[in-house]
Amino acid sequence: MILSYSPLRITFGGGGTDIEPFVSKYGGAVVNATIDRGVTVRYIDDGYQTELSSRDFVKSYIINMHGPSTVSSRMLDYLLRSGLRTGRIIMSGDVPPGSGLGSSSAAMSALVNLTSIIRKTKYNWESIARESYNIEKNYFHIVLGLQDPYAIALGGFKFMEFNGDGVKYEMLDKYGDFTSELEKRIILIYTGHTRQSSEVLIDQVRAATQGDQETTEKLLQLKEVAFRLRKAVIDNDYSEFDQAINYGWEIKKTLGQKTTNRRVDTIIESALKNGASAARLMGGGSQGFILVLSRPGKINELQRAMMNASNFVVRTSFDKRGTRRLFIR
Repeated sequence: MILSYSPLRITFGGGGTDIEPFVSKYGGAVVNATIDRGVTVRYIDDGYQTELSSRDFVKSYIINMHGPSTVSSRMLDYLLRSGLRTGRIIMSGDVPPGSGLGSSSAAMSALVNLTSIIRKTKYNWESIARESYNIEKNYFHIVLGLQDPYAIALGGFKFMEFNGDGVKYEMLDKYGDFTSELEKRIILIYTGHTRQSSEVLIDQVRAATQGDQETTEKLLQLKEVAFRLRKAVIDNDYSEFDQAINYGWEIKKTLGQKTTNRRVDTIIESALKNGASAARLMGGGSQGFILVLSRPGKINELQRAMMNASNFVVRTSFDKRGTRRLFIR
């Protein structure tokens, strides 16, 4: 048995600047962190035809039993091309798919890592990220940015830049005092629903493709938010960090009609009234998890108050490691 694991990620600012065509022309920048929740892929070679099952979707698939246009058949085709012709592949995640924490990239990177282990191919984090991104974008036709596969494969709390030269990063968890205090303030609030990120991001991609100047200006402002966040960490300035998050969310909301809704706005308003200093929805928008930072020493009161708005309100901490092998037997 082989276990491969990828952590999920939260984004503090800059999300959206890592998506084509903006990223190729202007470059993107984000501040994100992988967290202590993730996606696990388990492989058991029982000698029978390849079977893929997912607890999250409560579905199972067997090779050659699904049409060529389905996601499941494409996934199985990828496994076949990777040399997996027998065995059971079991996928499970700690949060629902489509909830804004990069679960699709986490699943894909864990699967890429799994196949590399089985083929005895040495993959570093960049190889895993690159292959995961290419498969999601070009094979599954998912609208996504560079952030998710690269952030998840690498792991940690970091500042990332994307441009024609590739991916550059600076680990921010080396600023230990800031990181330790930040982790004590994080809450994730589930809106109760999920969404397809491609559907939410399509407005932004269409506008950027058509050269809409207003969209470009907003994305440049979001890129600058990432630099503000980085500087706030270096300067040990929690107030500026919070303000940058809130400023970025105000910009993000204007990028598409589906980015937010009354449910999301109500949760964020309630959080800010009950001890939060910053809040924003994760992912492309519309539904999923809301990232909330409490005021110092207010996390218990905030979490209790937000239980009235959601059935799933959890604290979280950072995972310093990215995609990795957990177990081989």
